[in-house]
Amino acid sequence: MDHTKLPDKQALSAAIEMEETGYSFYKETATKAKDPLARQVFDFLAGEEMHHIDAIKKFYDSYVTGKGQSPEQLSNPKDKPKSGVITNLFKSLTKNAPIAGSELDAYKFAIDFERKGEAFYKKAETEAVNPDAKKLYGFLIEEERRHFKIVESCLLYFENPAEFFHQREQWAVDGV
Repeated sequence: MDHTKLPDKQALSAAIEMEETGYSFYKETATKAKDPLARQVFDFLAGEEMHHIDAIKKFYDSYVTGKGQSPEQLSNPKDKPKSGVITNLFKSLTKNAPIAGSELDAYKFAIDFERKGEAFYKKAETEAVNPDAKKLYGFLIEEERRHFKIVESCLLYFENPAEFFHQREQWAVDGV
């Protein structure tokens, strides 16, 4: 599907399709993951994608029927995981990274997927006619950025645990 110059209705349909693809990928990856951290992270991301699907579908339905439900009504903070969920996952880690080649590939794919999702939503936000659709895309852009940071951090943990812990602990160089 060409996602350029889509009217709001088509862009919303494409957004639902993209989020469903993300949900399927994250859920399947969580099921196959051998590493407990990877399993938790991908389960968390699958849940996030489901939240996005529900929000976009509600907005889509209200857009099509003309009821005009605003994006603020769709993004209920009570429905979202606590902001410290991922931080708490990292607290239980040791400094020894597990060997998990398949998870590395999944993290790399997820980074690319989140980047592409952000780019899609930026374009959709720019081209949206409906001001509430613009707000919805703005919300989704921030969500994609947040997911990108989570996945990027996990990838760093597997690829370079010393740098991961250096960044997490924000070590300072003595004498500076």
